[in-house]
Amino acid sequence: MRIAVMGSGGVGGYFGGLLAQAGEDVTFIARGEHLQAIQSKGLRVESVHGDFNVRPAKATDDPSTVGTVDAVLFATKTFHIEEAAAAMQPMVGPETVILPLQNGVEAPERLLTVFEPENVLVGACWIISAVAEPGVIRQASEVRRIALGELDGRITPRVEDIAAALRRAGATVEVSAEINKELWTKFLWVAAFSGLAAVTRVPLGELLGCAETRQLFERAMQEIEALAEASGVTLDEDVVAKTVAFAEGVEPTATASMQRDIMEGRPSELAAQNGFVAQRGAALGVPVPVNTFVCSVLLPLERRARAAGTGTRMDTD
Repeated sequence: MRIAVMGSGGVGGYFGGLLAQAGEDVTFIARGEHLQAIQSKGLRVESVHGDFNVRPAKATDDPSTVGTVDAVLFATKTFHIEEAAAAMQPMVGPETVILPLQNGVEAPERLLTVFEPENVLVGACWIISAVAEPGVIRQASEVRRIALGELDGRITPRVEDIAAALRRAGATVEVSAEINKELWTKFLWVAAFSGLAAVTRVPLGELLGCAETRQLFERAMQEIEALAEASGVTLDEDVVAKTVAFAEGVEPTATASMQRDIMEGRPSELAAQNGFVAQRGAALGVPVPVNTFVCSVLLPLERRARAAGTGTRMDTD
């Protein structure tokens, strides 16, 4: 299978690296020092599941040189979706499928403004992974799960083919007829964790270990659960309890990518996470005070980072 990874950071670099290590024909789309390191030294993955090197690794900053591929792992930051979608058009033919793995719930809808419905899948992933240095991905979670499905919920051969390739590579993969439910379930976890971790500037273990911030974490998730229901997506009745249990099993030193971006003064996915909750909540009349507070508190830092224009490369996840 010919696969392009659009956005070769923590998520794209890791899953793309697994696929390349397993023998798939993978091309990494990256920029700057990260690209140079991959081209000169290959891609190194340091993982709790075992370290490995993809060397040589196929990598470029010009999607037009790649040719048409069978699948695109689409893993750029949410604020790069439109830019990246336009850039990758030369790689997308009538049979190409695009699997978005962004945080948030809007990526498939935004991709549909550029591509045909036949090209776009829905995906969600659970992983803690980041670029440790140019050319090096550090993956720190036992979980490395992807859920995917068609826009209309059908289970199709092409979805099964991509799932099979990812399973062969070592990922935990679920093909879902309720992929929007999966997407919102992941969003409930990542938005609550990312926002509150960015405000408190502590890792997950400390966030959960403090009764007051643990309560805020649960309330933020309850707000997103209500918002999902108002948006036509019913989550499991015990989704908040299940997510807290999941969080308790994650490495306590874990941090969220949005949290790291904000703490390091880079533009973040605030608009697609707590900002989206605040905006959609207001539009649908769903009270979301915790998420609105988180967005409001972080907004000045987000505006400062965007004014500085730092750390906006598309190869970060």
